This record gives sequence, structure tokens and C-alpha cells, in this order.
Amino acid sequence: SNSNEGATGGEISALEEAFRKFAVHGDTRATGKEMHGKNWSKLCKDCNIIDGKNVTTTDVDIVFSKIKGKSVRTITFEQFKEALQELSKKRFKGKSDEEALQEMYKLIEGKGPGLTGVT
Repeated sequence: SNSNEGATGGEISALEEAFRKFAVHGDTRATGKEMHGKNWSKLCKDCNIIDGKNVTTTDVDIVFSKIKGKSVRTITFEQFKEALQELSKKRFKGKSDEEALQEMYKLIEGKGPGLTGVT
């Protein structure tokens, strides 16, 4: 569905909603505005961004370290989108950058931290 097209400032996109859900996971003081590395890894696992072939846990960690600021331990939603762009090139090899990014968003939209199958 294209319901998030032309979303006004008041509405948050399905992507941002997922970001917020994962950002506050397991952290009672979190605002949902930034995300820790642990929750970024969880999102990448839960949303099948990590496929163990094109994208590994290591890739996810490297991108996180590269995107975040030197002295901070979290990424913002804007940085999150940058990180996804980096990873989408690996995860969806052979697709155009735009297509790869759209596929990436599809993996995440509407998702939240799964409480089932936690290992």
C-alpha cells in the first residue's frame, strides 16, 4: 500500500514506527529517537536483513560503527536510513540502489521486536 506517500509531519511512516519500536525495546528510559547497537542488531536479525549469506552480523556491526558519531553509542532515524542504504547494496545485490532500498524497507515496515522465538 502507498498510504505513507505524502505523509504530513504529524504522521510517522511505517519505517519510522518500526525504528521506534525497536529503539525502545528493553530500555524503559528510551525515547525512540535513537537506537543502540544492540537494538540495531536485533532489528537486523528479526527483520531478516541478516541472511547469513550477503549480510552477516559482522556487516551489521561495521555499518553501525561507521554511521554513528565517534563519541556516541546510538544512531538517529536519519542515520538509520543511511545504514539501511549501505546494507541494501549487499543484501539485494544486482538490484538498483533505489530498488534495493525499497526491498529493505519492506522487510522492516510493520515489524516490531518479536517476543517469540527468542534464543
